[in-house]
Amino acid sequence: MSSKNLCFLAFIFVSLSVLAQYSKVPNTPVTFKKKELLNTYITEGASIGDLNSDGHQDILAGALWWKGPHFKKTYALNIFKEFPITGPGLEGYSTNFFSFPGYFNEDKWIDVLQIGIPGTDSKWIQNPGKSARKNKKRGIYPQIVNGQEHVCHESPQLLNIIGDSRKELLSFSNGSITIGIPSMTENKWKTIAISPIDKSRFPVFKHGLGIGDINSDGRQDILEKSGWWEQPLNWDMKNNWMYHEYPFSPKQGGAQMFSYDVDGDGDMDVVTAMNAHSYGLSWHEQIKKKGKIYFQEHQIMTDKASGNTYGVVFSQLHALACADIDNDGIKDIITGKCFYAHNGRDPGAEEPAVLYWFKTTRNSDGTVEFIPYKIDSNSGVGRQISTGDLNKDGKIDIVVGNKKGVFAFIQE
Repeated sequence: MSSKNLCFLAFIFVSLSVLAQYSKVPNTPVTFKKKELLNTYITEGASIGDLNSDGHQDILAGALWWKGPHFKKTYALNIFKEFPITGPGLEGYSTNFFSFPGYFNEDKWIDVLQIGIPGTDSKWIQNPGKSARKNKKRGIYPQIVNGQEHVCHESPQLLNIIGDSRKELLSFSNGSITIGIPSMTENKWKTIAISPIDKSRFPVFKHGLGIGDINSDGRQDILEKSGWWEQPLNWDMKNNWMYHEYPFSPKQGGAQMFSYDVDGDGDMDVVTAMNAHSYGLSWHEQIKKKGKIYFQEHQIMTDKASGNTYGVVFSQLHALACADIDNDGIKDIITGKCFYAHNGRDPGAEEPAVLYWFKTTRNSDGTVEFIPYKIDSNSGVGRQISTGDLNKDGKIDIVVGNKKGVFAFIQE
């Protein structure tokens, strides 16, 4: 046998040996149908909401929205603009990072909060409602209203944090962790700090932010990469929240952070990407000792194939969501690769822009496993993933917007 054939056989043997060390991904009945809504770059995120109050969910991304349930008709929310996917500095980025549907005035129509590049002021687009139908000749130009000023951080979220009837904007601003409260009467939102001012610790560009009732007192606490902030009882909207240090993502920080009972033991655990511009995905198990809360990290995925039971590895997990994908009553993780998050300068930048869901599987011995299922290999994520039932079939669907375009993944 020639040396060439021997080398080829050796290569096959090594390849089979490498594959044998990883477990086979179990079959799943969950499948998705990909729907490409746009193939150009207009935004870093997409969201879901019933903009025209017809009972069907619509898809929002940047300056556009697609009418549900078929998503064939497209309408403009704002001035439409396409952006290059590379460029010096911030030139290779859309001026729209996030779109959050919500009620920001006294009418019953869903408005849209838009957040741009960190450090800029947010704006919300007032839904014209029924008056839109009376303005067919010259088109609809919704009123754009001031929101929170100087919105910083790369993982802001619109959430019900303080337990009132409206959602608030969680972000950084002017060197603090802040809650932005919509104003019904003034021309800008009220911004309240929950942390001390420290511009080196809470800068314009940062990763990893979310909420969860960590101490099970019925109040939402705030999660950030270096620890959690405990919401006080009867908060006066003046005093800082109590800080509990823990390195959830000790390097650069990940994406949106989530808290749910991963292992089924009755307390809140934390899920986070470890580095938005590199590798890593982990969940942190809550452990109580003598009445105090501690966490233990469990790696789901690292920077090597050997760091995952199934050999799955990808970089730039700049957006993350949690939802019960397979309707088993337990939340799962949705994330993927952010295509050209740093204009191609990040580790693994040229690898496929994948989108995955990780099934939360509780084993009989009390351990937890996250089984990775690939949804797509040519879309990935931006800075915002949104989930919801787009076609009223009781199944969770996914929408993303990034430098590849805007996509909907309809669960079949």
